[in-house]
Amino acid sequence: MVTAVLAVVAASIIGPASNLARADGHEGIQVADQGAQSQFPNGVRFSLTARSPDQIDDVRVFFRKADQRNRAYGAMEFARGNEVRGEYLLRSGGGGGFIPPGTQIDYSFEVRDKVGRVHRTPEQRFIYLDNRFEWRTVSDGLITVYYYGEFVEKRAQTVLEAAQETLKQMGPVLGIQPIAPLRIVTYNNYRHMVAALPFRSQAVAEQLQTEGQAFSEERVLLVLGVSPTVRGIASHEFTHLLVAEAAGGAISQVPDWLNEGLAEFANLEPTDSYEKALSRAIFTRRLKPLWYQRTFGGKPDDIIIAYGQGRSVVQFLVAKHGSAKIAELMRALQKTLDIDKAMEEVYGFDQHGLDSQWRIALGLEPLPPPRELERQLQARAEATLTPSPAASPTPEPTPVASTGTEAGPRASPGCSNPSRPGATTGDLASLLLMGGPLALLCRPLLRRRWPF
Repeated sequence: MVTAVLAVVAASIIGPASNLARADGHEGIQVADQGAQSQFPNGVRFSLTARSPDQIDDVRVFFRKADQRNRAYGAMEFARGNEVRGEYLLRSGGGGGFIPPGTQIDYSFEVRDKVGRVHRTPEQRFIYLDNRFEWRTVSDGLITVYYYGEFVEKRAQTVLEAAQETLKQMGPVLGIQPIAPLRIVTYNNYRHMVAALPFRSQAVAEQLQTEGQAFSEERVLLVLGVSPTVRGIASHEFTHLLVAEAAGGAISQVPDWLNEGLAEFANLEPTDSYEKALSRAIFTRRLKPLWYQRTFGGKPDDIIIAYGQGRSVVQFLVAKHGSAKIAELMRALQKTLDIDKAMEEVYGFDQHGLDSQWRIALGLEPLPPPRELERQLQARAEATLTPSPAASPTPEPTPVASTGTEAGPRASPGCSNPSRPGATTGDLASLLLMGGPLALLCRPLLRRRWPF
């Protein structure tokens, strides 16, 4: 048996479909059957049946997600002979990465025999779907919504309209006009949807229910279609796909506060849950510096607070400096590959400068520059390790319990973003009070719409 392997190859290796055979009078290699089949949730199974006058030694499948430039290949498993049937499983979560339902996969095969003949098949297209259900579609332009079941077409149409409205609103803000397909897969209940999501930490999964998740590389969005806030979820998550398109190869440099803040800025039906979380964070001294929010992490409450902070900061940024600069920021980020340098180029200040302006607008004291803040936090941490015998302990702030009434996990957009090595997520930032007594005064200000 030929063992399965995986390697990344340039697109030029595939070339056009051809049948390169030695001129020896034989008819050459023939492909009798080929295809791809969903093996949800495990991945995609490729199969091929071929025959040749001489022994077939090698069969490979070449594939790529969506419109990626580079392709990968897998060596198919088969028993050598003049007629073979080979199979290869592209595992979801394996060498090809997680494959969400709705992913477009372009694939082709290459067959070689022992005398040097090579046969390459034309490229074909396959949409990987959850094979537990029979899927139907509604579409408009580049956007297609997948749904299943009876009497839910209207709901799918609602999702489609939300995506179209979001594109109309955010396309000019981000300076883009998509030219490749975008797919939205809707589920009828959370039990069905959770099997299609990537693994998350158990602690987070138990307290935050994912109602939507965007996969920018695959240009796919999963949505819980039965949610009463489905328009808001769809618009929020769809914006992530648009941000990824605007940032291009610099998407990994877009900090979460900006990505999630833009998604909430575009939310067609925003709720006040993030606003309340941000208010509680200020009151309980849990508001972190903006540059600590490159990635959202920590406890579920920390994640909800981070969403509230991101939304508030982006609303402030757009209100004070205009929406046109967002597109400029995305272009600058593609050049600099550094969010602080890009902000300096477009706005004349970095993340610390924005953080300071935002806090002042809320009635809070601005923070020291990042290096000085780190020095202060480090000094405080060292002092905590060697307390003075005469010192009285400082009480920790008491977290405010959630006011949600739902029985079970709270909802979260559960957005998908690329991991960013070197991001700072330390808890030291939460040791510092971001505003002192003024925090109590800022709660009414959180509802302001930044009338600059």
